[in-house]
Amino acid sequence: PAMTNAAATPPAAPAAAPADAFKVASLAVGDSVNAEHKVRKAEDHFAPNQKTLYASVLTDGSTNGATLNATWRYLEGKGQLVSSISQRIATSGPATTTFKVENPNLWPEGKYKVDITLDGKQVASQSFEVKKR
Repeated sequence: PAMTNAAATPPAAPAAAPADAFKVASLAVGDSVNAEHKVRKAEDHFAPNQKTLYASVLTDGSTNGATLNATWRYLEGKGQLVSSISQRIATSGPATTTFKVENPNLWPEGKYKVDITLDGKQVASQSFEVKKR
């Protein structure tokens, strides 16, 4: 039988994400924000009487509409939900989206966590603790 000498065609490489693909670049948790809505100083310990906590999410890339969600949890005991907040954003470059939780009373001491999702997929997480200084 005749043998053909055809060059094997390599499988197509998976498409790389576009350079301006929308993504979360960083997450910071703190007790105050600046004029650009960024957390002034990232912290992982807070006093029980700290009324407001912030999570600033820095994103890169562009989107016509993505949903960021921050889910705050108290991890002691049964891992109770503190707050879940979603924000829909549209941007054509670096942006900051800030979430906050407030407690007019004292925060229970213990471990907490904030999870950030982008369109339902977890993309960042930060643990922190509330305790007397």
